[in-house]
Order: sequence, then structure tokens, then C-alpha cells
Amino acid sequence: MSTITVLGATGSQGGSVVAALRENPRWKVRAVTRNPESQAAKKLIYMGVEVVAGDADDETSLIKAFEGTTAVFALTNFDWKIVMQKGRDAAGQIEKQQQINIANAASKTPTLKHYIMSSLPPAKIVSDGKLPVPHFDFKHEAYQHIQGNLPSLAAKTTRVWLGWYPSNMAFNPFMKMIPVNSSGAYIWMQPSKEDAILPIAGDVEHNVGVVVEGILEAGAKSFNKVAIVITDYLKMTDVVRVWESVSGSRAAYVGVPDSTVETIYGVGGLEIASQLRWSEEFPDWHRVEPGHVISLEELGLASKLRNFKQALESVKASLT
Repeated sequence: MSTITVLGATGSQGGSVVAALRENPRWKVRAVTRNPESQAAKKLIYMGVEVVAGDADDETSLIKAFEGTTAVFALTNFDWKIVMQKGRDAAGQIEKQQQINIANAASKTPTLKHYIMSSLPPAKIVSDGKLPVPHFDFKHEAYQHIQGNLPSLAAKTTRVWLGWYPSNMAFNPFMKMIPVNSSGAYIWMQPSKEDAILPIAGDVEHNVGVVVEGILEAGAKSFNKVAIVITDYLKMTDVVRVWESVSGSRAAYVGVPDSTVETIYGVGGLEIASQLRWSEEFPDWHRVEPGHVISLEELGLASKLRNFKQALESVKASLT
């Protein structure tokens, strides 16, 4: 039996990988956590998942956590608390170093056959420096480090790019609908044109695990490729129409300047704005690195993913 070691196993992406592969008899799932005594870790143990201590800020702990593993799902988080305290680039630099630590540890794991990295498109490069998106770009810089400094690891690496999370409309204060007094209606106020296209990942908690399992099944066919997890490309106004159909409430889209979200949400609002403004100019992620994409059809997964509407239905109780 092969072992996959999963970082971020208690979150949406890592949790999805755990859920998919713990049902696969060919794989043993190992979760890395800073605190193996936490309630979240104990829940994983109860589910039959091996839990080991490890910290993305500590390469040595990761080397130990990766011992004997066949595959690694490398996930880091852009820390929005650091964004608000120290700025967007500071948060990006920390995440980049964490990804480098994970990659360095993986490169020192002799049993490793497949490295799967949760990343995002290189917004700054694609836009010739005009539209940087730090929570995209620093992840890509970590991948560039792998390419330049860890060629053996790069040769067995598959990247996963996830589109926008539908759960943002339920749980992210920057992205939730805003009720309009006592009218019963809502507005979706975002720093983007109403006809801009939003690339949407669908039901992240289901889709990521399905895609990672497909990547592992593909093996070497997926090396040096990127799997793009997008189920819907929708105009901002169409996002609102789907939200209405699921929630049963009336809503309207309101596009606003970046300065408006900065006034309301601070620097965190600017980070969201940078993503949406980049998406206005470069809506089709499949054209970013066309020679390196492994499609969901090639992986045999297109019919297995859950789309935007299905994702909203799963969080319907939290939409209003």
C-alpha cells in the first residue's frame, strides 16, 4: 500500500484529499498537523487517518513527517491576518517560504514518487507586471524555486490550480451578499465589472480530492502538468442569478471601484480586488500555460465534479 502525506488535512482542500483517498484501498493517508492532540487531529485519527506532527515553518519536522511516503499533497495558506497586520507581500513571502520548506523536505524523501502542489496562476508574469496578485504570485514563485533548485522534484510535480471558492458567498465577509435594509433583497458588491468572468472551482470539499486521486492514477502522465479545477466560467451577474435560484432571495450585482473595498475592508479588500481585476483581463485559466495543462477530460474526471450551483446548495443555510 502506498502512503500519501497531506498538509492542511483539516481544511477544505486537504480535507477533500483525505476524504477521497481514505476510501481508496491502494492508499494509506497520513495527515500532517502542528498539534496532533487537537480535536481536529483526533477526529482524523478516529477516521483511520495516521496523524503526525509537522510544521510548514520547520523543514526538519517535515522531513520526519514525510518518512516512507509515496506522494505529498503540498498545501499552504495565504494568511489574511498577516495581510491585515503587515501587508500583502509579507503574507506572500511567508507562504512562499513555507512552500519551499515543504518542497525541500519532499526532495529529501527517497521513497517519494509524486509531488502534488496546490498553486495558482502567475498573475504578475501573465500581465507583464501590470496586475500582480500576491496570493497567486508567491505560490508560483515557490514553484519556480522548485524548477530552478530541485529539478528531480520538479520532474515528478503536478500543480493544482483551484478557481474561486463558492463557499466565499457563505463564509467570507468580503464576498457575502449584503442585505438591503428590510426589503428582503441583497446586493453583491465587488470590485469588478458586471460582465467580467469569474472562474469558479465548484464544490471544493468534493472536487479537490477527486482531482488529486485522478492525478495519482495518471502517474507520470501528469508530471510537469497543471490540473485546473474550474467547473464554471460565469459573468458576475450570472453568479448572482445562480445565488438567487439557490437562496430563494432577490439580489443585484453592484460593481465598485477598488478604493471602495479598501475603505470598507482595508488592504484585504485590495487583495480581493487584485484577483478580480486580473480575472477581467485574463478570465480563461486554460490559456495561461496551455502546453502544460492536463485536462479533467484526460484525467477522466469531468463528470465526477460538482459545479457552482451544487456547491451553493451544500452551504444554502449560510447564504443569507
